[in-house]
Amino acid sequence: MATPRSAAGRSTTRTQAAAGKQAAAKAKAPAKRATTAGGGTKTRAASVKRGGGSREYMRDFARGREHLFCQSCGFNMRRDPAFGTGRGGALTDRYCSGCYRDGAFVEAVDTPEAFINAAVERIAAQRKQAIGKTRLDLKKELPRLARWQ
Repeated sequence: MATPRSAAGRSTTRTQAAAGKQAAAKAKAPAKRATTAGGGTKTRAASVKRGGGSREYMRDFARGREHLFCQSCGFNMRRDPAFGTGRGGALTDRYCSGCYRDGAFVEAVDTPEAFINAAVERIAAQRKQAIGKTRLDLKKELPRLARWQ
């Protein structure tokens, strides 16, 4: 005797078994109860992650959303260690720590071409790219940055 078939051509016992497994998996996940403002309760899945974290992390996270780029090499600066420092040790949001330290540029050059030759290996390692690709990218990016205009 043949097994009954559904509209999709599968046997109904297989689709019923698959539905039963999904329902069992949902039943195993514990639900958490939370009180609402009106005093009632509502449930939420245990796998839902809630925000949190320290103030420093959240400040750095928000800073990363601002898209601050080094105006010398184009590096995307997100956290305090990436920012260059002025003479007094104050952080500057204009240049990265690889280009600007203690109030002076690390590579004291006047032209973008000289900068590329001096810093291409450091920037390639930073970007995890080949030196040739980094050199081509820098030739495109540098003319748009404030230091080279």
